[in-house]
Amino acid sequence: MKRRKSVMLAPMALALGLTAVLPACSSDNKVTTFASPAATAASSAAPASPKAALEPYDVSLIYQAKPMKDDALVQEELNKYLKEKINTTVSLQPIASADYKKKTELMMNTGEKMDLVFTASWLDFSANVTKGAFLELDTLLDKFAPETKKMLHPLYLEAPRYKGKLYAVPTDKEITQGKAWTFRKDIIDKYQIPIDKINKVEDLEPYFEKIKKDNPDIINNYVAGGTSNGASFMMYESKSNYRPIGPTPAKMPMFFLDYKSTDMKVKTVLDQDIVDLNKADAETYRKFYEKGYTNADAATVTTNIGEIRKQGKIWVQSTVWKPGSDIELKIADNGAYDWVSRVIEEPIVTTDLATGSMLSISRTSKNPERAMMVLNYLHTDPYVINLLVNGIEGKHYKKVGPNRIEPIKDSGYDSQVFWVLGNQFLNYMKPGQPDDLYDSWKKFNNDAKRFPLIGFVFDDTNVKNEIAQLTTIVNEYKVTSTGAVPNPSKLLDERNAKLKTAGLEKVSAELQKQIDAWWKENKK
Repeated sequence: MKRRKSVMLAPMALALGLTAVLPACSSDNKVTTFASPAATAASSAAPASPKAALEPYDVSLIYQAKPMKDDALVQEELNKYLKEKINTTVSLQPIASADYKKKTELMMNTGEKMDLVFTASWLDFSANVTKGAFLELDTLLDKFAPETKKMLHPLYLEAPRYKGKLYAVPTDKEITQGKAWTFRKDIIDKYQIPIDKINKVEDLEPYFEKIKKDNPDIINNYVAGGTSNGASFMMYESKSNYRPIGPTPAKMPMFFLDYKSTDMKVKTVLDQDIVDLNKADAETYRKFYEKGYTNADAATVTTNIGEIRKQGKIWVQSTVWKPGSDIELKIADNGAYDWVSRVIEEPIVTTDLATGSMLSISRTSKNPERAMMVLNYLHTDPYVINLLVNGIEGKHYKKVGPNRIEPIKDSGYDSQVFWVLGNQFLNYMKPGQPDDLYDSWKKFNNDAKRFPLIGFVFDDTNVKNEIAQLTTIVNEYKVTSTGAVPNPSKLLDERNAKLKTAGLEKVSAELQKQIDAWWKENKK
């Protein structure tokens, strides 16, 4: 999702199931239903040639995940299986989220041998495509992973394209998300908070005051990483129909479209209505900081909200939501608390969301064909994907039903990659997830609306220098919206003046030009 990360946002991974169906889009922007084929047996992923005809090859799998104690054991079991099937081993290379972008870009820039690489819209997928980091995949997908192609929703294979060519295969999961406020249920019950009336962050302030007084250890508004671009944008998403489009320098949404409009006209952070919203949000966060609702180290701390939440110090956060998200948050917290959400944003299928979790094949791969075979196993083989997602049966989890497990506490493997790799339709269900979860997903996906520019990808070739300058400026002022610095409105005026001088309007004009050309050719 960028997956853009809110300052109050814990990354929410979204689980699907075997019986779910995939949505497609009709001409009225409503999502209609495509039946998902039943999961195929492992042999479906095998190439036509016998194993003996394949030379041994080790596929490196670079993905975003916290390294676990038993990664090596899981890798050993995976390699026993794939060695027998396609004479292939896999080197698992999990990289923690805080380091992932920097490390993988270094690997790309130095030409290190890589095969399958986790990528996403929020990890500069488009920029990496334009600089040649990834291979075209259409032919490889057709030849070595036709089952995967059949199972994926058409929009998933429409979104990660550049000049008509496919450069990534998305994780088979949610096609959209809705933004929400998610609350700890015991706190809601204790203070009788009417969450159905919480539509914006200002509505939380009366409860911040009460909870700070009664529970000084609880952080009402946790801000991490010295930036609140995500939360600030969430606030004016909930007050408008704006959605981001084009480049997001330093992860900051800077260009917008009204998704309910038909004129496809780009707005920027320099447009007065967005300036006003941005300033109002910044002043609100400043007030929260001054009143002690926000953590004092907001400008510098980098600890993920999930770690703070497990300590019992969070009672509300902004999230991306779909049916089952509240249960997943409870699972992530080892069952410590129940959670309940108030959805405040209509789910929209956008290119960003459809490209929020994917695997590409690096240009430095020595055997792209074998990499695609392994990718096909991740999407079609229940044993392979559940080994990576849940670990080894009997050691990391116990089976309690045909498609249901109970994780073993402190087992040495809790990878949290169920939103990162492969096909979530094949993931085992965990305690607390309802039996009708996947039926709920059908409705959620089918009710979602299609962003009119789904599949549009901005080519930054003509404005790379300007985007680099915009990125520098955003980083210079990134703490402005956290509340940790005084006079945020004045600082935003300074920032916006610098953005204009650095060429924001040139980037906007280039973006508009490309949108106009794309819209003329692709308007449904």
